[in-house]
Amino acid sequence: MSRIEKVVVKPTYSPEYSVIIGEEVLEKVPEIITREVQQSPDKVVIFVQEPVNKLDLFTSLVENMRETYDTYVIDVPPGEEAKSLNYVLEYVRYLHNIQATRATLIIGVGGGALGDVVGFLSSIYLRGLPLVLVPTTLLSMVDSSIGGKNAINLFNIKNVLGTFYQPKLVIEDLRFLDTLPERELRSGLAEVVKYGVTINPTIVKIVETNFKKILSRDRDVLIDLVKLSVECKAWIVHLDEREEKDVRQVLNYGHTVGHGIEAAAKGALTHGECVMIGMLIESDLGIRLGYTDRSVWSKLLEISTNIGLPSKIPKDVDKNEILKKIEYDKKRVGTIIKLPIVHRLGEFEIVRIEVSKLISYLDNILDEYYEK
Repeated sequence: MSRIEKVVVKPTYSPEYSVIIGEEVLEKVPEIITREVQQSPDKVVIFVQEPVNKLDLFTSLVENMRETYDTYVIDVPPGEEAKSLNYVLEYVRYLHNIQATRATLIIGVGGGALGDVVGFLSSIYLRGLPLVLVPTTLLSMVDSSIGGKNAINLFNIKNVLGTFYQPKLVIEDLRFLDTLPERELRSGLAEVVKYGVTINPTIVKIVETNFKKILSRDRDVLIDLVKLSVECKAWIVHLDEREEKDVRQVLNYGHTVGHGIEAAAKGALTHGECVMIGMLIESDLGIRLGYTDRSVWSKLLEISTNIGLPSKIPKDVDKNEILKKIEYDKKRVGTIIKLPIVHRLGEFEIVRIEVSKLISYLDNILDEYYEK
């Protein structure tokens, strides 16, 4: 019998919803929607990201949905390309043309970028359509599909237009990970490790003792990791749904430096690869500032080596570009930046630090993290 787990997300303000995790979940989607959404759709519009639209797994999902609902399918471009206002307006026109109502259910099948687009679209069309997310990457399963943050890019500014809008349901079928390129699987593990380092050390133990099984896509181990990670994200969303209490800042551990590296690397590194390097550097900073036990850095280095994620910045990535991106990080408020710091595994604090001091510290530390 296939294994299915359930995590209930209880946001600070929004209604609670379920995250269904397991294998062979897609076959049960119509009945899960009936049970969990508790609203009968007049029609269903499925937005699917390329190349997921070519998978047999997706074709089966559409066939199952069409047996129960009047179902439409829209193909969405891959990656960040889809996160544009032009596409959103195109989808608004499409929904209008098919006479979508507030009872029309939106389903998004794809990675984090797809979730951003359909989440934003669902939040603004007719002031809100019910949304179901079906994440297909490890990163989107453990992070972006939960929590209700949606954004698109405009004027070459990343995530400048956005909303908080929670889904009604998240369905995570781990068979999608069988088709995920290995580099993307490893990258998604960086976010999993983030939860282990900041919130639940059990995740770290599972990763360090089962990394070979994880990379060979052992279903049970992956279900355990995804469930524990989703529970961590759900806990944060319960405490601080809209980033009002600083608690949600812990989800940015490794991201302040990681986003700087990602921007300067111009596509040479994945998001997860940058986050892993960022966690190493930020834990090093924590050690030097007297906050962090050195064991945190050592454990991160060991894990990055075992799961095949980089610990060094490529030589051709401009350090000044990294520092410039960090200087204007979205977590900056005036001259202060809020930085998640880990004391020991599972113990974190949000520290406020002067941006000028942070840049000065990192100017020295970054040199030690470049490939020789």
